[in-house]
Amino acid sequence: MNARRRRLLQGVLSCPTSPFCERAVIEYARDWALRCGAAFAQDAAGNVLLGANGATGRRARGGGRAPKAPTWVFTAHMDHPGFVVRRGRGSSVWAEFRGGIAKQYFPGSPVRLITAHGEFAATVAAVRKPKGLGCLECRLELLGARVAADVPPGSIGMWDVPAFARRNGRIAARACDDLAGCAAVLAALEGVISRGADSTVMGLLTRAEEVGFVGALAACRLGTIPAGALVVGIETSKAQPAARVGGGVVVRVGDKLRTFNESLTAHISTVAAGLSKTKRNFRFVRQLMPGGTCESTAFCALGHVAGALAVPLGNYHNQHPRGGIACEFIDEGDFDCLVDLLVALACDKRTPADTDADLRRRLDGLLKSRQKTLDEPGPWSPRR
Repeated sequence: MNARRRRLLQGVLSCPTSPFCERAVIEYARDWALRCGAAFAQDAAGNVLLGANGATGRRARGGGRAPKAPTWVFTAHMDHPGFVVRRGRGSSVWAEFRGGIAKQYFPGSPVRLITAHGEFAATVAAVRKPKGLGCLECRLELLGARVAADVPPGSIGMWDVPAFARRNGRIAARACDDLAGCAAVLAALEGVISRGADSTVMGLLTRAEEVGFVGALAACRLGTIPAGALVVGIETSKAQPAARVGGGVVVRVGDKLRTFNESLTAHISTVAAGLSKTKRNFRFVRQLMPGGTCESTAFCALGHVAGALAVPLGNYHNQHPRGGIACEFIDEGDFDCLVDLLVALACDKRTPADTDADLRRRLDGLLKSRQKTLDEPGPWSPRR
């Protein structure tokens, strides 16, 4: 991984975030766009739209007629499971936990509360699931003689583990899912801009994925995604036996709920196979990743042509397999492979329709080359 990508990855991973509280990531993306000369906009739901090579904010919001050439939309979500403070008294703070983590990981676990005037340490004293509420309610005990007045309602809480660390080719962070995906979108757009690709490429960074794809669903309803666009959902997905950390980027065939668009998935696999022949360190696997449900399921269900890529993730949602809260981790090489494949997709002049046509020609050729043998009389020939 080169120094520029590493700085970008560290910058995004260091942003505090929680569902519906993604302001730090949004501001980072805005500053990045200014530095790179990319278009920046937000739709009515607050999703971030980043444009390269003609994908402006105005066009990104449009919906309407499909462009003559396909537009690529590389999308990732800006949130990660986390706490949002609701009220406090004395040294106790009550907070919602938004996102999916098993209850046994909470009691006694350390939390870092992030406010406009500083960060404060706390531990989880109690956790319960109130009726009618879609998230857990936690009582946090502040440490270091702090009182609830130091932590106003609306403050974000994240697990108190390192925001970013690098060792032996691995990146460990409190929120790889899916801030690493957001970093990959930015890095890919940088690559597209630097190579002057002819394709129209748009980055879409969505909100509140961890509580039901809220930002992605809103983007579909608002017409944020251009008609006819090719959507590639980007995730850090729980590692699987055939998709291990360090094994390369995953062409994600589907998630635990459904499979994705077959033509787009085949095209992504074809581009990946070609890249593996020309780029020495590029690795990929084609795999269904059943560890969760991702936004590409929502995009497909609401009528978009969507596929997905993933980087295998360790300690999914900060849950260490032997118990306790820990950093999530990914492999640097896997991240590089993800970005390289995104750039290759944007720069490739072929389309999924071309890939499908190539397959049909190959199948026709197989039949033609063997038709004579099929017609030869033999013991298995049908009676005439």
